[in-house]
Amino acid sequence: MTRSMTADGVARTVEAAWTGARARDRLLVGVLVPLAGGYRAGVAVRNALYDHGWFPSERVPATVVSVGNLSVGGTGKTPTALWLAHALRRRGRRVGLVARGYGKRTPGVVVVGDGQPLVGPAEGGDEAVLLAVRSGLPVVTGERRAEAARAAIARFACDTIVLDDGFQHRALARDADLVLLPAEGLPARLLPAGPLREPASALRRARAVLALGGARPPVVHTPIPAFIGRIVPTAVVVPDEAGGFATHDLADIPKRDVVAVAGVARPERFWRLLDDLGVQVVDRVRFPDHHPYAAGDLARLRAASGAHAVVTTEKDLVKLARLPDIGAIPLHAVRIDLEVDDGERLVDALLAPPEVELQRD
Repeated sequence: MTRSMTADGVARTVEAAWTGARARDRLLVGVLVPLAGGYRAGVAVRNALYDHGWFPSERVPATVVSVGNLSVGGTGKTPTALWLAHALRRRGRRVGLVARGYGKRTPGVVVVGDGQPLVGPAEGGDEAVLLAVRSGLPVVTGERRAEAARAAIARFACDTIVLDDGFQHRALARDADLVLLPAEGLPARLLPAGPLREPASALRRARAVLALGGARPPVVHTPIPAFIGRIVPTAVVVPDEAGGFATHDLADIPKRDVVAVAGVARPERFWRLLDDLGVQVVDRVRFPDHHPYAAGDLARLRAASGAHAVVTTEKDLVKLARLPDIGAIPLHAVRIDLEVDDGERLVDALLAPPEVELQRD
């Protein structure tokens, strides 16, 4: 067993334990609670060092708005970053998207897209390539987000940067942070005993919060505006003969004898989405989050799918579509988008000067 497989197995075991569904899960969480106390202390020290200037936050000559969250795993950051980038562009902003480029093999700053994708997921990271495919905007990745932001500003004359998954990346100063919250509320425990990256008190750094999937804004004990939104399926995407992607009406999704494939942090949400769409799934194939698909995976998918259609996520599609001979598999992806209630007011809140407080309705 390889190191990556072992790490993924450990991660799955710990994440399963967070539910507390079984006695052994609760036992494991109890073992991890003391480690969470040490993690909390480390987070507090790090934030204090940034708050007091011992760790510098570098400013760039553009408005920087971050999209992030307090917990690990998929919470809709990528569709939210896309929604925000398009909302800002409609206001006349020259927008660039900056991300770490998780999983990319090319170190340093990578220009992933200039309005269309320029590199593949191996060079730029799967989520960044998806941003380039979907946004039509400049997308730049880099481990040092300040360097990536400067590159976007210099090359594309961006005056606004949307920072994807940037709430904990404090080395790049930002003008506003939008923090995503689960509709059911924040988990109780910090890593590794739970999924929280930071305690709820970190929300004092946010300009606004957005709960996805809820019926009403979340209750947060900070004087910041709260909004609600939802992730909705909007189209079916398939590889085309030119090496790009074609979109079709959502009604065209295969409904019978489908093999569902997901290499994302929370595949259960994708399974539920297919159920809601009335897709009859005969097999579910799960890969680790950000999985770099290879020829061996293609053989596994061929064995699983047989003559069945394969339906996957759009993040997985940008990687699977690059595999040799993938055309032999009928591959489809579900496109998802963000809808936000009172979205223009949310954008107003993120662009308002810090001294202007927009109270909740």
